[in-house]
Amino acid sequence: MRFALLLLVGGCAPHLYTAAPTDGAWAWDSPTNRWTVTAPPEGTRGQGFGVGQVVPDARLFDQYGEEVSLWQFHGRVVILDVSTMWCAPCQDLAQGTQSTIDAFAQEPFAYITVLQENVESREPTIEDLGLWAENFDIEGPVLGDGAKTTAGAVVQGQYPAVLLIGPDLTVVERVNPPTDEEVHNAVESALAEL
Repeated sequence: MRFALLLLVGGCAPHLYTAAPTDGAWAWDSPTNRWTVTAPPEGTRGQGFGVGQVVPDARLFDQYGEEVSLWQFHGRVVILDVSTMWCAPCQDLAQGTQSTIDAFAQEPFAYITVLQENVESREPTIEDLGLWAENFDIEGPVLGDGAKTTAGAVVQGQYPAVLLIGPDLTVVERVNPPTDEEVHNAVESALAEL
């Protein structure tokens, strides 16, 4: 019911904010959700999902029906895992997601899973997101992106697309191959540089 109300108020599709003021004023809307929120610096501009670019401020709904902003994770090393529910390598990666979250629980780190499609290649529902989190015991944000605002993270339709994002919201690297071991190593290296 709450999600239906959010859709009526906010529109049907997730939306993208890039903090591009038209009047010279900068204002970032902080979402209200269960995840820690740290505002990005004034003047932050989204550029894209390429290495060296600041990620756009994608606003997506999580497994609890709450709006989440990619920019609210400013100040942390972030793994952005863009997957689909039908993808076997995505499912393999999801099996190790919580162990990665646990391994870096005391660090400024966040693991964000974004699902672009459900098992029927359709827009994932809140229930789909909840099933993914439950089936893989993921305690981090699992976001739905049926509108594919994160499509720029995916290269040549290859899932999962895994990006390591630095504390300044800049894409540091594409984790390839996207395995649990490579994700763990990339996070460990990035945290060591803080």
